[in-house]
Amino acid sequence: MILRPFLSNRPMVLLLLLPLVAGFQFLNAHFHFHTVMEVVDLGLWGKTTYLGYWWTSILASVVVLANAVQLNFLFNQHEFLDKNNYGPSLFYVVLMSFSHSFYQVDAVLICHLFLLQSLRLLFHLKGNETNLQASFNSAFFVGMSATFLPMSAGLIVPFWFSAWALHPFSFRQWILMIVAFLIPIGNGLAYWWISGHTISTRILKHSSMIQYEEIFFYGTAATIVILFLLSIIGIQIRVRVSNIRFKKLNRALVWVLVGTLLLGVAEMVIYQQSEWISLLFVPLSFFFTFAFIHRIWQRVASIFFYLTLLIAVAKFFLISYMVV
Repeated sequence: MILRPFLSNRPMVLLLLLPLVAGFQFLNAHFHFHTVMEVVDLGLWGKTTYLGYWWTSILASVVVLANAVQLNFLFNQHEFLDKNNYGPSLFYVVLMSFSHSFYQVDAVLICHLFLLQSLRLLFHLKGNETNLQASFNSAFFVGMSATFLPMSAGLIVPFWFSAWALHPFSFRQWILMIVAFLIPIGNGLAYWWISGHTISTRILKHSSMIQYEEIFFYGTAATIVILFLLSIIGIQIRVRVSNIRFKKLNRALVWVLVGTLLLGVAEMVIYQQSEWISLLFVPLSFFFTFAFIHRIWQRVASIFFYLTLLIAVAKFFLISYMVV
């Protein structure tokens, strides 16, 4: 089955992501479950039209694959497990297949790219080293993310806490992160104003998903929650034999998890949309791997993973029953 190779220490398994992503793209091209928007909202940078269905799908696939590989590289580089594991990349691709951003490059997918870069730099922080450059650059990428998805500016707060989980609080570091965060936002607001727009709360609004897409998005929430609960069991097992560095990285990721979750919930409550919640898939892809480290719980976790994968594929064939 597809899961077992990714849980092994074989880097060539990453090549299997190519047919998996292509399969989702071809299914969507045939069934048109996720509608490709003709006008893409890029936050403070305005709107743009897409180049054509296949061009935008290919570009989105490249970004998703790059994000998946980057995420897995971080997981292995920072030794979240004793041996290399390629599960995070698989979990990211499967989870993202529920999102519209998987099939078209938009502001949310760009946010994924920037937030992963911010995490990459954040993980360079260590308690016994003063790495102001990493702190500055990490906050800068959060600011870049906010220029494409203005509401994601709130993620700077959990990223502050993540930085302090890895490195003792430093007032100088905190000021540098604020400055780095504000630089791209200031440039984005300047561009927005020069382009003839007014600066108001309207820039916080983002496009919504179609109704039946949301139904399947929520429908898989139960399996995701169960996988996360199993992950907590695996993390507790790992913590018992891990070093202090792992515990700090784990706390840092928990703050990112909380931040992205609150952002997604805020969108659901305020705008009755569910696009931003996909940012939660970045930390979840790290955590899900721990659901499979215990021999007994691994079987249970595998069932729920394949159930999630089944829903991800079945939604394309059930679209005719959802359209009124």
